[in-house]
Amino acid sequence: MQVALVSNPACAPAQPTRRQAASSSVLAPNASRLVAQVAARASQRGVARQRGASLRVLATSAPPAAQAGAKAAGGDSGVYDVVVVGAGISGLTTAQALVTQHGSEAKRVLVTEARDRVGGNITTVSNDEEGLLWEEGPNSFQPNDFILQAAVDAGVADQLVLGDPTAPRFVYWDKKLRPTPSGLDALTFDLMSIFGKIRAGLGALGFKAPLPEYEESVEQYVRRNLGEEVFERLIEPFCSGVYAGDPKKLSMKAAFGKVYDLEKKGGSIIGGVIKLLQERKANPPPPRNPALPPKPKGQTVGSFRRGLKTLPEAIAAKLGDAVHCNWALKGIEKEGSVYKLTYDTPAGRKEVRTRTVALTVPAYVAADLVADKAPAAADALKSALRPDRLDANGNLPGFGQLHPRSQGITTLGTIYSSSLFPNRVPKGQVLLLSYFGGAQNRAVKDTSEDALVAQDMSDGALVAQVDKDLRQMLLRPDAPAPRKVAVRVWPRAIPQFNIGHLEAVEGAQRGIKAAGWDGVLLGGNYVAGVALGKCIEYGFTFADQVAAQLKAAPKSA
Repeated sequence: MQVALVSNPACAPAQPTRRQAASSSVLAPNASRLVAQVAARASQRGVARQRGASLRVLATSAPPAAQAGAKAAGGDSGVYDVVVVGAGISGLTTAQALVTQHGSEAKRVLVTEARDRVGGNITTVSNDEEGLLWEEGPNSFQPNDFILQAAVDAGVADQLVLGDPTAPRFVYWDKKLRPTPSGLDALTFDLMSIFGKIRAGLGALGFKAPLPEYEESVEQYVRRNLGEEVFERLIEPFCSGVYAGDPKKLSMKAAFGKVYDLEKKGGSIIGGVIKLLQERKANPPPPRNPALPPKPKGQTVGSFRRGLKTLPEAIAAKLGDAVHCNWALKGIEKEGSVYKLTYDTPAGRKEVRTRTVALTVPAYVAADLVADKAPAAADALKSALRPDRLDANGNLPGFGQLHPRSQGITTLGTIYSSSLFPNRVPKGQVLLLSYFGGAQNRAVKDTSEDALVAQDMSDGALVAQVDKDLRQMLLRPDAPAPRKVAVRVWPRAIPQFNIGHLEAVEGAQRGIKAAGWDGVLLGGNYVAGVALGKCIEYGFTFADQVAAQLKAAPKSA
């Protein structure tokens, strides 16, 4: 769940010491309930002056409109090369990459979406009369070149905005908000003890237990390599905030594969970094696309002037008639060398034929679609489980804060949304997004609507809990009540990359091939990763896979 508050600067207490930001983003909006609160302006008397995070805008000229690629939109006749099922950011990025980079193979592309809008979990909400804008799904992204390329291709690169890379992140520990380490702060920050820092340093250098033969959880890996303090004070709250998951169950290999590979590559984390740098020096990456905006400096997060929905809506606009909303896929059948897809649409039942099918729907939806033909694949997909989850002055300097479960705080963390990006609230107000729930939540085991009612967790009760937590950590006890509140429940928040997850996905892919459905390909966040940037990056990779399948597949008549 997610809670958003707009508050007055007078609500804020004296702030923690300003430190450099850590390299990782503080909290991904993957909770199943969001509460947005906006507090009225109040007197500025007695409030220490604070400096908000500065913002940068990436500007570049928009490219010419991309060809949509679907020449027979609607599916009434002919055979498509690709039907992308699901118009979330994964599906839209895949379709756009097919059109812009694989047009010779993917000449006819169709994108279908069961809901009445594109974007999937990306849910930007605005109130123009009051000058408010907040996210009820993902809140931001790390602006890598894949995201920048997607923005350029969609014609919205000039609308990109970046947060201040020096803005600090905080962890609530021992009744105090403490900045996470970055750069020279790594030796002096007070979130960890001297012993904990020494233990982490020695472990990173290779003075630790060897890599076991079994698949490690995130907790096992971090404790073995970096020690107890790094796990409890940094990684555990990060896992709760980003994955809504339990680090005892999350697979290190699946959830943090790049870090996991470092030890395998170099014998230790530091050894792996050195080895990786040597490999990159010996085999430098290809030149960067000159059409992209300048590469952002430092570790920062990005969004768009009018929120994250800007990107999926722009991609859909470029694809034009190739995108169909309110098309619910009811079945997949194979007819010779093509696949027949049956849809319920506003115009009635429709059938579409295609050479390949790119499923970017959630794992549980994909499981239902392949269950009749590939039951083993359906069983494997169902194991990519999702738990349920919830969570909300002055110009707060920083990205936000995380709350380790051991500190007795119900909410998982809070993002200082209006400090990150412009146009979120009117001047003098602050927007806070807080998250609640998840695999480790001790208060709410089930955040479906029915379960919340049964537990008497009304919107008012949720807001009261968030307000209580914020007054304990961030707001002054006499802070006025929030002026506006929004609550969002995500019953199926994010996939859980638990131990065995990668094997489950591979098993699903094998099951589909064993059923003779080589042209049905699995994508989406349970394959790519939960972060918005991971989904976009994988969209390009998935498009490559679809194009390769098209080359290998027989041509339709």
